[in-house]
Amino acid sequence: MLLAQISDTHFRSRGQKLYGFIDVNAANADVVSQLNALQERPDAVVVSGDIVNCGRPEEYEVARQILGSLNYPLYLIPGNHDDKALFLEYLHPLCPQLGRDAQNMHYAVDDFATRLLFIDSSRASTSKGWLTEETIKWLEAQLFDGGDKPATVFMHHPPLPLGNAQMDPIACENGHRLLALVERFPSLTRIFCGHNHSLTMTQYRQAIISTIPGTVHQVPYFHEDTRPYYDLSPASCLMHRQVDEQWVSYQHPLTHYAGPWMYDENISCPTEDC
Repeated sequence: MLLAQISDTHFRSRGQKLYGFIDVNAANADVVSQLNALQERPDAVVVSGDIVNCGRPEEYEVARQILGSLNYPLYLIPGNHDDKALFLEYLHPLCPQLGRDAQNMHYAVDDFATRLLFIDSSRASTSKGWLTEETIKWLEAQLFDGGDKPATVFMHHPPLPLGNAQMDPIACENGHRLLALVERFPSLTRIFCGHNHSLTMTQYRQAIISTIPGTVHQVPYFHEDTRPYYDLSPASCLMHRQVDEQWVSYQHPLTHYAGPWMYDENISCPTEDC
């Protein structure tokens, strides 16, 4: 298994720029081109929420066109910037696993050595996350039915504070409900989120919990400064690979760079330097 996870694409309407100057549509189209050109081909691409910026139909039209050009299966979940009904209307053709209930979007993928569980942590009219009772019950049943098979959850909001002064106040408000499932089910070993626009990792019991960078703009990690910063530091995604019985995640850059070159010991330490 090899998955590419991207997040927080924040598509705008055609011709519109994010914050008036960031061409997120062009940047995301470039990300799609880079993913399509990967030498080692993912089995699927995960997009973990905030597909669009303002929840408008025109934005979803752009998102559907650009994400639809990915040459891989797509696993999608909404974020707080998404409109649930429009998200489902426009993006269901790209991810039929979403079902038809905009208020209860969750699904399982059981094609790999690790079960993939996708849940919606968004709630209308707020940036904060919330897990509905339906979601908790569904997730509990999935973990129970999965037995000892390892499970990974993908959601938008992190389920606990990560020490980021700007983002912690808008994490998942009742994330403790998910952490309680971590305590009950040793098979739940990983939770991957978007939302924070940064690569941040922690561990709760046996579960590694991580937020990942955005495809275009990032949010710097400050522990004390609560002001709402963003920047254009280099974007990246996470690659998740099953290596025998291990799940290995690694960062893959989404910026253009030189290389790779073949290592040559003769030029690493040439004899004439001695």
